[in-house]
Amino acid sequence: MTGAEALIQQGLEQGRIDEKQEAVLRLMQLRFTEVSDAVVNEINGIEDLTLLDALFEEVFNAETFEDIVLPNKNNGA
Repeated sequence: MTGAEALIQQGLEQGRIDEKQEAVLRLMQLRFTEVSDAVVNEINGIEDLTLLDALFEEVFNAETFEDIVLPNKNNGA
């Protein structure tokens, strides 16, 4: 893989991450109306697609916002 190809691949991966972050946040807004700036910042800080996919499913299945386990939610964030 050339340097240019690697940069393109990296850009595509970042695009998928950005889209999934937006999807998680949008679903939170639709399900629970208000999403704090702290939660927005935390979601936007997640760069792992697998974690974002799991979080999307968790938000989808949650009955309340408190049912959602964010990566740093139990660490005082």
